[in-house]
Amino acid sequence: MKSFYAFLLLAVVLFTVSSCKKSSPVTPQKPNVDTQEHVVNDSVSFTINGKRYTNLLNPPSFTLNEFGNRGTNLKPSNTPGDWYIGRGNTYWVGNADSVQYYSAYTAVLQNNEGVIKFSFIKNNSRANMLKLGSFYLPKMNEDFYTLGKNKYATDFEREGKEQGIAISFGDLKSNTQAEIFDKPTITAEDQTGSTFKILKIEDVKGVELLRGMPSVIIEASFEANLFDKDKNPIKITNGFLRFTAIKYGNRWSISN
Repeated sequence: MKSFYAFLLLAVVLFTVSSCKKSSPVTPQKPNVDTQEHVVNDSVSFTINGKRYTNLLNPPSFTLNEFGNRGTNLKPSNTPGDWYIGRGNTYWVGNADSVQYYSAYTAVLQNNEGVIKFSFIKNNSRANMLKLGSFYLPKMNEDFYTLGKNKYATDFEREGKEQGIAISFGDLKSNTQAEIFDKPTITAEDQTGSTFKILKIEDVKGVELLRGMPSVIIEASFEANLFDKDKNPIKITNGFLRFTAIKYGNRWSISN
């Protein structure tokens, strides 16, 4: 199947054929959001090995939003399906009646220290999703973000059984990096003691990141184990995330 990434920051579109993932950008976030009481900036900060990392604030922070679909509960098959990952004549195919949706937020860090990406992941039946073009999106009467603890989806970009959060920072990820045809290198046990907790979801009045879509400010705390492709671990501690998001998850505008 064909998949694509389109990054407004780089103005590049790449096409691949090996994965069923579809992703698309939406409008970059405004660095300052006026609420009824104050001006709020996006903020990302965390510590690795005693070093503190923060997002780029001066000049105003560049951020990037992305969304896409993948299959759920992928299993080996001799033939492709609607949601599949293929290599040669071997396929891993997802459930025909369900789909995984992810909405991602990426922030550029200060001092040319790279970017950190947070993917929010949910599975649902196709019948309970909004179909827009080739995408399946959360319905607009259902909040995508929820207060409280979220698990780390260690099989993200593979089998698609788990829901929750995935974090990537450079060549480090909270989920396994091995291809689905190989044994997974990261499991839920590798995230024992890791946390991601959404502390606050606040409606933003008078601001639309995308036309016709209500916006919210989200604040979260996090700690996680990140791994390179050889499973060498790095611990993120004392993490804080605040960003402005489309209430129902990233998407194309459906307004005229």
